[in-house]
Amino acid sequence: MPLWLSELMPILLLLAAVGIVYWRLPRIDLGHSDAFLKRRVTNWLPLGMTYAFLYFGRYNLTAVMNAKIITGEQFGLIFGAGAAVYGVSFVVNGPLCDRLGGRKTILIAAFGAGICNALMGLGFILGWTSSDHVVLIYSLLYGGNMYFQSFGAVSIVKVNSAWFHINERGVFAGIFGILISLGIYFAFDWGHQILA
Repeated sequence: MPLWLSELMPILLLLAAVGIVYWRLPRIDLGHSDAFLKRRVTNWLPLGMTYAFLYFGRYNLTAVMNAKIITGEQFGLIFGAGAAVYGVSFVVNGPLCDRLGGRKTILIAAFGAGICNALMGLGFILGWTSSDHVVLIYSLLYGGNMYFQSFGAVSIVKVNSAWFHINERGVFAGIFGILISLGIYFAFDWGHQILA
């Protein structure tokens, strides 16, 4: 088996499992038109992939620790700061999402997290990880990343709750779980390959 195929095998198996589960789901006729269902998929696919890549950016710091670029203690302090920011920011970002709308806030989330992750990568290239202030620098950058991560979480729920009837929310929850798994796969598999 070619190396590229063996590296893609987990994602192909996940997609096959998703297809089988989706095919076997009971069909609930809620009167959705074909145009509505097509538009929902068109809306959901880029939004869902954006959320999966946000998850990639949430856990990519683990690859940096596993590569011994930062110590476990430094990782714990940086990750702890990010987790605290993530938890507290829901209080701010939930109402902001209601005010600005889910479409705007998912874009803010993706753009903000992208900038924070790019700065963390730039810091790695510039040698910030060997600085005496690595915990402070990366706590601020990772904290910023996690602020935007929480924006992404409230945004995806806000946007998609309007597209899924209450009797379809189980399917939505299943899709949401698959996206999270996909993002974690990106972080733990692709993250190591990017560092290498």
